[in-house]
Amino acid sequence: MKKILLILCLLTAGNITKSWAQEPVVIKQDGATGDLDAEENEEPDVRDLSFRERLKFGGGIGGLQFGNPTLISVSPMAGYLLTNEMTVGLAVDYQYTKYTGATAYNLYGPRLFTQYRLRFLESILSKAFAQGEVQQYYGSAGTYKLNYDPQFLAGVGLGYGGFQISALYNFSYSSNSLASPYGSPIVIRVGGFFF
Repeated sequence: MKKILLILCLLTAGNITKSWAQEPVVIKQDGATGDLDAEENEEPDVRDLSFRERLKFGGGIGGLQFGNPTLISVSPMAGYLLTNEMTVGLAVDYQYTKYTGATAYNLYGPRLFTQYRLRFLESILSKAFAQGEVQQYYGSAGTYKLNYDPQFLAGVGLGYGGFQISALYNFSYSSNSLASPYGSPIVIRVGGFFF
């Protein structure tokens, strides 16, 4: 009987301690109103930021290949946060290509882009965005000048921190190498905004 009474006392004491431990502790700062957790989860509106705070800088390096062919591609870019969902920007692309026994050629040109954050996908994919861009490329191979048609691309991408990867479809793609600088209508971009 004493053992049963001892077990009941221990179980009761354990439940009382357990119920005390579950009571939430709320610490409020002087002048604080509302739920502190809700305030921490709210994203500040970028329209309240200064012009400088809305600028983002970054770029990408792509197509690094050494051998035959040697291919080096760099793309510095700047963006501006119009809203929490939309960024517009400008990039300058440069690509060097050299095949063994052939003249090296250089490809360069501006690229205007816009990115729109897809909030409805954020429960599945962090920082998903739609991207559209237009670009105009020029080039040279020795003394020969190249002038490509304007390229129109659109697609989707994912971001993590400042890093981004996007898959775009080139609506201006042509198998004619003088009309399109790409070897495929699918263009993959890797880079991001780091500053």
